[in-house]
Amino acid sequence: MSNNPFVILGVDENASQSEILDAYKKKRSEYQEHLFDAGEAGDTAARKITELDDAYQRAMEIALNRATVTGEGSSTFEKVKQAIRNKNPEDAQKELDDITNRSAEWHYFQSIVFYEKNWLSDSKKQLEIALSMEPDNEKYSRALENLKKKIDGSKPYESNQDIYHQTTTQGAGGGRTYRQRSAGADASDGCCAACQALICADCCCECMGGDLIRCC
Repeated sequence: MSNNPFVILGVDENASQSEILDAYKKKRSEYQEHLFDAGEAGDTAARKITELDDAYQRAMEIALNRATVTGEGSSTFEKVKQAIRNKNPEDAQKELDDITNRSAEWHYFQSIVFYEKNWLSDSKKQLEIALSMEPDNEKYSRALENLKKKIDGSKPYESNQDIYHQTTTQGAGGGRTYRQRSAGADASDGCCAACQALICADCCCECMGGDLIRCC
């Protein structure tokens, strides 16, 4: 069996990224139908899907490196982000489909669109592709970690903002959002200020012969 990703996908080695994606989707869909078949048929389908996923990632990396950097899609990503903010994943998907340069950022936004549709497994796969293309990208890494927690059920998330917004709000606040840090600070600071005021008043009363806090 050839290890050439283009042969596995059944496309020419000069295929565009969109052609690679179309071939990948078609073949994966065929194997997916037999994934839960009993016996050897199901095992073979599972192996083929794993092989296909790996071939797709490698072929896309090659195609991306081969492509001329033209800045294509820079304005379209703004439209994608706007559609996501408007909770309109279908429009975001249409904008993504029109971009032929399937960069790591493209896969990142595709992941967000899949997440909005509650396709968590597909969302995770897109993040993994983005991270494989840019292994040192901290934004993708944090988003993938948060998504894995969501899938594992170890932490409740309510929207894509929990997974994707938190990738830019961690830092000095220990990973909490600004709102969470502010709320925590207000509550704790208010409590501490009240306690300090009472203790101070008690000390003053005792100096004057009184006792405001009897247990102290």
